[in-house]
Amino acid sequence: MTNVEDTFTGQRSRFKFVCERCGSLSIKVADPATSPSTTLVACARCNAVRGTLGDLHELARRSADPFEF
Repeated sequence: MTNVEDTFTGQRSRFKFVCERCGSLSIKVADPATSPSTTLVACARCNAVRGTLGDLHELARRSADPFEF
């Protein structure tokens, strides 16, 4: 039996929309305009890492894709 998570791993963004630790949707990143793509994006509520700025940029480039929460 195939795991659903394994099936969509290649298609989904690695960036976490919802914080796995506290459930928040808000994020924070210091100076996103000039930071490298490897900069970590943190949860604005609990400071857990949600992905990188590069992951977030990739998500924005694929903005026509349906969002899955």
